[in-house]
Formats: sequence, C-alpha cells, structure tokens
Amino acid sequence: MPLAARATSGNDPNAIARLRARLAADGVEVTDLTDSNPTKHGLTDLRVLAAVQEATSRAGRYEPDPHGPLPAREALAARYGGDPGDYYLTASTSEAYGWLLTLLADPGDAIAVPAPGYPLVEPLARLAAVRTAPYPVRYLHPYGWSTDTTAVADVARREDVRALVVVNPGNPTGAYVADDERAPLVEAARAGGAALVVDEVFGPFALDGTPATLGGEPTVLTFALDGLSKLLCAPQLKLGWIRVSGPPDETAAAHAALESIADTYLSVGTPVALALPALLELADESVGATRARLAANLATARALLDDDGYRVRRCDGGWTVLVDVPRWRSDDDLVEHLLGEAHLAVHPGWFYDLPTAGALALSLLPAPDEFADGCRRLRAAVDALAS
Repeated sequence: MPLAARATSGNDPNAIARLRARLAADGVEVTDLTDSNPTKHGLTDLRVLAAVQEATSRAGRYEPDPHGPLPAREALAARYGGDPGDYYLTASTSEAYGWLLTLLADPGDAIAVPAPGYPLVEPLARLAAVRTAPYPVRYLHPYGWSTDTTAVADVARREDVRALVVVNPGNPTGAYVADDERAPLVEAARAGGAALVVDEVFGPFALDGTPATLGGEPTVLTFALDGLSKLLCAPQLKLGWIRVSGPPDETAAAHAALESIADTYLSVGTPVALALPALLELADESVGATRARLAANLATARALLDDDGYRVRRCDGGWTVLVDVPRWRSDDDLVEHLLGEAHLAVHPGWFYDLPTAGALALSLLPAPDEFADGCRRLRAAVDALAS
C-alpha cells in the first residue's frame, strides 16, 4: 500500500548520514559538534526531575482542560505577562507549530519562514500539507544579521501566505529582532492579513546581543512559542506553550478554534504540567548556567577559529555559532573529510539554507574541554587540505 508523500518525502539518508552510520557500525567514536541535546552535556538541573516527581503524587486525578491546568498558566502569566487564559500548554514547540498550522492554514496555503533558518518548520508544514515561502536574512561582518523587511512585506501580502514565522533569536543565525525591524515585521503581518508566529525558545540566551521579544504583540494576531526544552535544558519533560495576543475580535475567534484543536489532542502529561510553577522558579538559575557554557565556548571558538582565513560570525544569542573556514573543498566534501578523517561531525551551511559556501555550524553546548579539542582538530584537518 502506498504511503502519503508528505510522510515519506526526504527520508532517504544523504552521503554524510550514510558515512556516519558506517563509522558507527565500525565502532569509530565521533566527536559530535552538532549535538544540541543538553541532557548529553550535563546541563539539566537534577532539581527539575525532583519537581516533576513531587508533582506526580498530585496527579492522580485527571481534570482535562484544553488550555492546560490553571496553576501552570497562572505561573506562565506571572513570568511572561498577559492573562492565564492567553496560554495553551503543548507537548513541545513542534506540536505547537502543528496546532498553529492546523489553525491558520488550509492544505496548499503557505507560511513565510526565515532563510537561513533551522530545518524544522518546513517538515512540520509538509506534514500539514502546507508550503513554505522563504524571506531572506542577510549577514554583514562584523555587524551581524538583518531581516530584509521589504521582502517580508512582499511575501506576507501574498494571498496564499497565512502566517509570518519569526524565530527570535534565529537558529543558527543567533540574531534577535532589531529595534528597527519590529515595527516593519508587525506591519507586514497586519497589512498582509497574516498571523505572526514568534518562536522565542532561545530568547534568554543572549551572547553578543541584547534580548528582544515579540510575544504579547497587541496590534496583530500573534502566537508566541516557548518551552522547557531550552529554558531548563529539559527536552525530555515534553512541555511547551503558546501565548495568544492581538486585537480582541481576532483573538476571540482564534481561541474558539484553538481550544477545539487542543481539546482534540490533550497531549500534555499531568505531572509535568502541575510541576510547572516550581519548574519556572528554577529557570533563571538554569539559564544562567547554560549561558555561561555558551559564552565560554563562543570565546574558545574565537580564540581558535577567528584568524588566517577563519572567521567566527557575530552571535547575538542561541546555542549555535557559525564559522567560516578556508574553502579548499566543497561543503559536502569538507564535512565528509572532517567526519571520515578527523572523526568530527559538523553541519554544513546549506543544512540551514545559508547562501554562502564555506560556513560550518557548531553547537555551543558541549563540555568546554571537548569543544576546545574539537575546534583544534577541526582547524588542523582543514589546514591539512591546503598542503
């Protein structure tokens, strides 16, 4: 029986994935400089699990609510603003995207997404039978990234575009929405009749830049996404949330439909939802520890990979740094060389739709010694190609 194309498209492994599988089968240990799973890097506070364990004792009675338990939403409103009724708990930000695609777009419609950007929204859109329409984000060294707001307005006014996705800060660009970009982005969505979907999961992790937020925007229908995966380095807890804001008539209609979608799934586990007030009390300390790791590794990258043909790009925030390296080989050949010869896994820039060759994306999460060793081995392997 044939399966749906939207479920099977893009499932074939590429040459890099096949090489990595062969190395694993041969027992070759690879240093993974792409790994952004914080549970592998000692960044999850054990008190997080203790809080969920305590809440489990109170989870014997199931009281379904499409928004999620009220105490959890009260804690979110106290931390982020708005009213508890503005929030919906989800099992993840990926699920939140799925709900919003169902809410905002019919099959064949489109959503505007940043390019470069993390390759998550496109497969989620494909599973919902929705297309993506990219808008460009451009880099100028050493000043950083800027959004082409004219292009955003052009895309947003297309009749088939139902939502404008803004990732703040971007991944892997690390760029926060600049002060002079906020109003044009909001106006582009409003004038085009598109909703604003703002993914702010990396928001607290400022490095070179200053955090900015679009969540709670009152002038256009806005859905802000966040969750515990990044905030507490706890992806295994499976809890995210959506905050709805905007003009009252539009938010009322959105709530009526979103409540129906949420009530159909009811996917959030009761223990983690009941634990959320206690978990949010740990957030600032957890963010501080993670930022210290990110900042230390960013400084290491600059010390080891920012001269003589190497360049570390400005990184306002987030968990990824982009490094430009000498172009002795094509991106695919270079990544395969690093994997096969130096046993280092990195992401090529095309993985994120970067328009320039020679860029590599490195996770800033690994333990500092491992990250520094990986940077040294990366440089040595690239330099060896020049001889």
